[in-house]
Amino acid sequence: MILWCKYCIKLPYPIPILNKDIDEFVRDAYYGGGTDYYKAFETNMKYYDVNSLYPNAMKNPMPLKLIKYHKNMDGINLDSFFGYIEVEVFCPADILRPMLPFKVDGKTIYPTGNWTATSFSEELKMMVLLGYKFKLIRGYEFSKANIFNSYVDHFFNIKKSSTGSRKLIAKLHLNGLYGYFGRRQDLIETVNVSNNNLPIYFATRIIKDILKINNDYSTLLLSANINHKVKTNIYIK
Repeated sequence: MILWCKYCIKLPYPIPILNKDIDEFVRDAYYGGGTDYYKAFETNMKYYDVNSLYPNAMKNPMPLKLIKYHKNMDGINLDSFFGYIEVEVFCPADILRPMLPFKVDGKTIYPTGNWTATSFSEELKMMVLLGYKFKLIRGYEFSKANIFNSYVDHFFNIKKSSTGSRKLIAKLHLNGLYGYFGRRQDLIETVNVSNNNLPIYFATRIIKDILKINNDYSTLLLSANINHKVKTNIYIK
C-alpha cells in the first residue's frame, strides 16, 4: 500500500471522474475480455503467453478531458474522432471471427448483421480494418493523454526483477489497474429502516430491492449514491 499511495501522486494527470449521465453512456461500451476456444489438432507447435496484456493496453492514449458532446455526428469522420460513440453497426455475414461484442439479456455475444451499440472510437477504427462499417449517431469527444505509462513501466519492472511477495504485490498493482477505473459509481448499500421512514428513502435514494421484515421494519438494498436530482426537486418544492 505504501508503494501505491506514494506512487499515485506522481501520475502526470489527475484522474477524471465522469458525471453520472456521461458515465452511463460510456459504460455501455465497457466489456470484459473476450475469450474463444477451438477444437483442433497440430504437431510440432510452439505456445506463447502474453505477459501483462491488460496493463500494456493501459499504456495506450486514454480519454482525459471532455471536449464536446455531439448530439448529431453527421459529417464527422471516425478517423479524426477520439471518444465514445453510439453507432449503427454493419458486420458482414461472412466474417470468419466477429470481434465486436454486444450484450443481449446480460450475455456478451459477437454477432454478425446490424445492431446499435456504444463503443470506443479506437476499437471501431480497428473493426473497420476487418470489414465492419458504422453509421455514427452521437457521442462524447475527449482529449487524449498517456496517463498510466510510467505507472505500468514502474510496476512491470518490479514484477520482472523480483520474487515472492514483492513480485505478487507488483502484479496485483498491474492487474487491478484496468478494473479499478472501471468500477461502477453506484455501490449497493443494505439498511434496515422503519416503515414510517420509507417515503424519505423513496424520494431521496435509488432503491434496488425491498425485503419486508415485519409490520414495523424493512430491509432496503439501495444505491450508496444519493439521487441528487430528486433531492434538489424536493427542496425546491
